[in-house]
Amino acid sequence: MNLPEWAKQEEIYRPNRDRDYFISRSLLRVMSVLAAIRRQAQTTWEKDVPAVGALCFLLGWLLLSVAAHTMAFLICQLALEVVALCFLTGQASRRILSSAGLAGLFSLMLMLPAFWWGNSGLVLLLPVKTFLTVTALGILQECLPWNQLTRALRFFHIPQPVIFLLDTTLRYVILLGEMAEDLLTALKLRSVGHNRKKHRAIGGVLGVLFLRSQEMSEVLYEAMVCRGFTGEYYPSPGKHFHWADVFLLLVFLGYCYLFLSLEVHL
Repeated sequence: MNLPEWAKQEEIYRPNRDRDYFISRSLLRVMSVLAAIRRQAQTTWEKDVPAVGALCFLLGWLLLSVAAHTMAFLICQLALEVVALCFLTGQASRRILSSAGLAGLFSLMLMLPAFWWGNSGLVLLLPVKTFLTVTALGILQECLPWNQLTRALRFFHIPQPVIFLLDTTLRYVILLGEMAEDLLTALKLRSVGHNRKKHRAIGGVLGVLFLRSQEMSEVLYEAMVCRGFTGEYYPSPGKHFHWADVFLLLVFLGYCYLFLSLEVHL
């Protein structure tokens, strides 16, 4: 069979170079969020750290940190956080310290005008408190999964619909994130040549996510109605007392004594 001349000619197609940094950054951001949620849900510390006791300890810890007026007590708090970071992996410690360092640096930048006005003694308190607070939250996040934290909210008499909303939102963030990851990957693979209207492509991704989220919410509502959901959210049963509760209570009482000794000067 003889082919025509135009079919025998070799075609060399070289599309114009285009920057898809926005798509790549969006894809990497979605993947990092999904990886963080999955990693936090697979923590192995939930059997050793009680969720209710940890939340109570964190609440009291934050109150003492906010009420502190001297650097000595904050250094004592930093010492305990350093000890807690030693029990975590290197990657987890690096993630916590990087987030806390950025938060403390941002707080320091906000307090720079007060330094020039002569309040240099109090300028470092807010950045240090910010660093300690973010570090404590990061340690709690690495030690306990989200379902344990939402279940522990019942101890503080949080309304059941609020807990149900938080728990459901976390689940659907993962589902929509996986869907956004697939859509961005498909968009990146199909982006050939120069595209001057990238906002339309991203707008299409957001539109698909909006429609799918609306569809998923309707399916969830219908499923809850079929199962006779009346607004009561019952968490899974768990232990009401743990040996770590005693340890956290003793540590908190020790820091209360340090606070009274260093701050109130009793």
